[in-house]
Parts: sequence; structure tokens; C-alpha cells
Amino acid sequence: MSIFDIYLAEHKDRFNKPRALLVREEKTLRRYVLSWNPLLVRRNLEHEPYGDPTLADLWACVHVDHQALAELTGDSMPDVMATLRRLQALELIYPDGSLPIAVVKLLNAEFQRSSDERD
Repeated sequence: MSIFDIYLAEHKDRFNKPRALLVREEKTLRRYVLSWNPLLVRRNLEHEPYGDPTLADLWACVHVDHQALAELTGDSMPDVMATLRRLQALELIYPDGSLPIAVVKLLNAEFQRSSDERD
């Protein structure tokens, strides 16, 4: 496990679970969260965090494929950049391409509820 992974795990443990509700309430955030995946990020192995890194420091250790995210979401690049910054600040996505567990659980519950209504 790298230093990056260790500190990211600590940030994940401190996730503010009620924030996950934003994904349910805002369609744009939900679309981005559903598009977010590890294929969109690439670690910069020359840049390792040091000291007691913030989540912003961990984001500085990765390259995000903004073009691919624009293609997945159907949004313009300015909209992608603005929404990505918002998702990062709210900690609704992580720099390893993963999502907070509370967000995943909420999305799974929404999907299940939607599936049950159709049956």
C-alpha cells in the first residue's frame, strides 16, 4: 500500500455521510458520480504526497481525463471542470476513481427502489 493509498483511506473514513444526499437531490451531480470510475484517473508516480496531505494534495497526485469525462457526461469542458471542482470539494468522488461508500449505498438503494417500482 502506497503513502497515497494510506492517506486516501484516512480521508475516506472521515466522509460526511449526509453529503451523499446531494447526489440524490441534484441530477447533475448524480450523472457525474455515475460516470466516475478508475479509468478516468491516472496516478503521477513521480508525485507522492508528503507530511499530512489534504485531499487536495492527493488530487494533485493524479491526472484526470477531462475529455473522457466530458464524453461520458455529454457536457462542455467548462461545465465538466466546474462540476468536477464541486464534486472534489464536496468529497463525493475520490482521486483513485472511487466513490464514498455512502454514495454507492444511496445509488444502489435508489436503483433497487426504481427496479421494484417497475416490477
